[in-house]
Amino acid sequence: MLIENPVEELSDDGEDEDIRPGAIPRGLTRMVDEMYADINNPEIANDEYFANRTILTTTNAVVQRINEAVAQRLEGVSQEYLSTDSVEEDEEVNFFEQEVLHTVNERVYALSNSSPHVIHATIMTGERQGQHVLIPRIVFISDGEAREFPFRLRRKQFPVQPAFAMTINKAQGQTVQNLGLYLSTPCFSHGQLYVALLRVTSRSKLKALIEYPQLEEEDGVYTDKIVYRQFFE
Repeated sequence: MLIENPVEELSDDGEDEDIRPGAIPRGLTRMVDEMYADINNPEIANDEYFANRTILTTTNAVVQRINEAVAQRLEGVSQEYLSTDSVEEDEEVNFFEQEVLHTVNERVYALSNSSPHVIHATIMTGERQGQHVLIPRIVFISDGEAREFPFRLRRKQFPVQPAFAMTINKAQGQTVQNLGLYLSTPCFSHGQLYVALLRVTSRSKLKALIEYPQLEEEDGVYTDKIVYRQFFE
């Protein structure tokens, strides 16, 4: 199923408005509606509901936008858990302000949790499906060879993130019964589109939305499929 893209809105002077870098693409809300319409219905949104659906896209930046868009629809009381940051090495360098350190990476939201120090979770898929696990905060230390800061950052936080959406590369080897394929930009590596389309068990359960396709014709909408010729030589 190809989800119809909403009609572009025009500015007051009748001209197309430029898409701002980092702005949420126009079809993201439509894709979330298609895949998670029943997310707050307790009779439908059970463990199997979440285990058998996801949205695939090309980059982590778009994954984060989709996960945030779905999380905002969840009803109930949310709790924000902040990481604990410290400097691994005491060096005489120019330090960033504390507010900057706390803007790195995504926040983790939990609907319910018995302790602020441990997440009680249930494995939903795989060989250990149904098992209960306790996930503590763990320590992450920034890579000394590829530093984002002029020091080694030591961060203690929960090693989890929402999985309403995933990158295509991360989903290799997995299959779901309901798949949303959201391409805000075309696939960029060999076989990426092929891998994405194979993640769903039935063609009828695939919903795809392509933002701003390079080629639109009356009989369909098209996107790029990347194939490296040297792989076949």
